[in-house]
Amino acid sequence: MKKIILIAALITSVLAQTSFAQKIVRYDLYVKDTIVNFTGKPKRAIAVNGQIPMPTLTFTEGDTAEIYVHNELNEETSLHWHGLFLPNQYDGVPNLTQMPIKPHTTHLYKFPIIQHGTHWYHSHTRLQEQIGMYGSFIMNKRKELNIPTLPVVLSEWTDMNPKNVHRMLHNATDWFAIKKGTTQSYAEAIKQGYFKTKVANEWKRMNAMDVSDVFYDKFLINGKNESELSQFKAGDKVRLRIANGGASTYFWLTYAGGKITVVANDGNDVEPVEVDRLIIAVSETYDVILTIPEDMSYEFLVTSEDRTKSASLWLGKGMKMSANPLPKLKYFEGMKMMNGMMKMNGDLESMGMQMSLQQMDMNTVM
Repeated sequence: MKKIILIAALITSVLAQTSFAQKIVRYDLYVKDTIVNFTGKPKRAIAVNGQIPMPTLTFTEGDTAEIYVHNELNEETSLHWHGLFLPNQYDGVPNLTQMPIKPHTTHLYKFPIIQHGTHWYHSHTRLQEQIGMYGSFIMNKRKELNIPTLPVVLSEWTDMNPKNVHRMLHNATDWFAIKKGTTQSYAEAIKQGYFKTKVANEWKRMNAMDVSDVFYDKFLINGKNESELSQFKAGDKVRLRIANGGASTYFWLTYAGGKITVVANDGNDVEPVEVDRLIIAVSETYDVILTIPEDMSYEFLVTSEDRTKSASLWLGKGMKMSANPLPKLKYFEGMKMMNGMMKMNGDLESMGMQMSLQQMDMNTVM
């Protein structure tokens, strides 16, 4: 009798797991042209289901994803699921793993969710990602942390046509440096007391220091330069699932409410570690936990690595507590360091190979 009960329990357990694993989660994504105005000028963009960034797609490990992409553009499109383990034909790279999604047609992506963590998805067609086609892709564990969780997608915006940006990068133009005020001209060198450094730089035929290639008009968090979440109170913890959906920008993350606790990176859990600030690369993801110390509004500040602009997410309600802005970069200090590592003939100095990682860290030097 006990054996029969045990077998019945095992069968029930297997059936329950099978049923759970076969849960189909469907999304319909409608890709359309739209007009946005982030800077006071109306510009063309691409919205999915009427929004930028694209909708957050949420699954639980064991689900089956059914994602119908309805291409209502007058051009081809595609979607790539960044960092996911899935059958090759659903990876979303046009003319490699699939044919492009033709205008005014529907394409089905169907694959099992066999992992968990924070990821993101984006268009892999032409430069559509740069004008709106990026979003958060969340795969929950079957048992998750019992704290409020927010998807956070970082991105940038330029009013310039992405094709022109691409062309100007290939032409090595100084236009973006001029826009950012980082040309490092002789006039700037003299004004800041780095005339000899500038002359040595020119003599050794070295380029000016460069941190970020492109000047952007706006940086965005979930499609906005600034937003507030006032539902949090003193003592609350909130988990941010952060994805850098930018095309070329590394971002520094800082928080006015104290330390940032990192709990996952690129979909993988890590031993929790507290940091004062954190840099997130293009396409990288982090899960962090923030604590609301008092009944005030604390700034989660996202700053481009070149320190030109930032975006803010305010957590909590009450008097606003701003995060400390990051200081401007000292470009001529970086130039001076690079000069010291290079001989006149272009070879590296031996001392340059012996410098510590700390001495060679451009963020420290600059």
